[in-house]
Amino acid sequence: MTHKFSAVTYVLVGMLLLPGLPAYSADSVASQADLDNAIAKTLDQEEAARTTITTLLRRDQVRSMAKGYGFDVRRAEAAVSTLQGDELQRLSLLAANADAQLAGGSPTITISLVSLLLIVIIVILLAN
Repeated sequence: MTHKFSAVTYVLVGMLLLPGLPAYSADSVASQADLDNAIAKTLDQEEAARTTITTLLRRDQVRSMAKGYGFDVRRAEAAVSTLQGDELQRLSLLAANADAQLAGGSPTITISLVSLLLIVIIVILLAN
C-alpha cells in the first residue's frame, strides 16, 4: 500500500507542477541580444550625459568663473568619468540648463546660474 501511495503522490505533485512550466518558457526570458541592447542603451545615455557636463565645463565663461573661485576645471573634467547613475543624470540636467542659459547670449549671468555652475563643479570634484 505504501508503494502505491508514493506513486500516487508523485503523480499528483507532477500534475501540480505542470501548469507552472509555461511561465518559464523561452518567450518570457530575456535573450542575450535583449540584455546587450539594454546595456548599450544605458551606456549611450551615460556617455551623452557625460558629454553634456563636459561641454559646459569647456565653456570660456565657466573656466573663467572656476578660475576665479580656485577650481581646477581639468580635474573636474577628469572626475566626470567617475559619475554614474542618478547623480550623473541629475548633473547632466543641471549642466544642460546652465549651458542653455549661457548659450542664450545674455551678457549678464544671474546669481542662480552662478550657483548652479558651482554646484556642478563642487559635486564633480567631490565625486573623486
